Amino acid sequence: MADNVIIPDKIKLFHIDVVSTYINDNTIDENLNLEFSVAHNTRHNLNDERVKIELFINLLSHQEIGVKFHIDFHYNIKDLENHYELNENEIPIFSGQFIATLIGISFSTARGLIFQQLQETNFKGMILPIVSPLKMLESQKKI
Repeated sequence: MADNVIIPDKIKLFHIDVVSTYINDNTIDENLNLEFSVAHNTRHNLNDERVKIELFINLLSHQEIGVKFHIDFHYNIKDLENHYELNENEIPIFSGQFIATLIGISFSTARGLIFQQLQETNFKGMILPIVSPLKMLESQKKI
């Protein structure tokens, strides 16, 4: 698994679902301090060669002013078996580089979606920061 190359042509993003959106832009001023956080969950269906990346993106003040998005990204991965190994309990352990690649694609796409959705709000023109997908691997959301 460690030596397997990620081939972009074998990754197909086939569905995006904006599960929930929260936008509170009522009392924005120049002193507003927003804190950014992002977390993820990963789901899979090995038989269908599918992986779902759930992203939870928050840009909020202490007064809950800001935005929150939960967006799901559904992928079909040709030759998915090349990107994981089964542990002693037959649970798949995916390559960190593989999951980081999917998180990077998902977050980059989410940045564009969120930018577009904010155009009719007081957050118009706000661009989310660029975040390392490898750092996002450490931000798994606890359910």
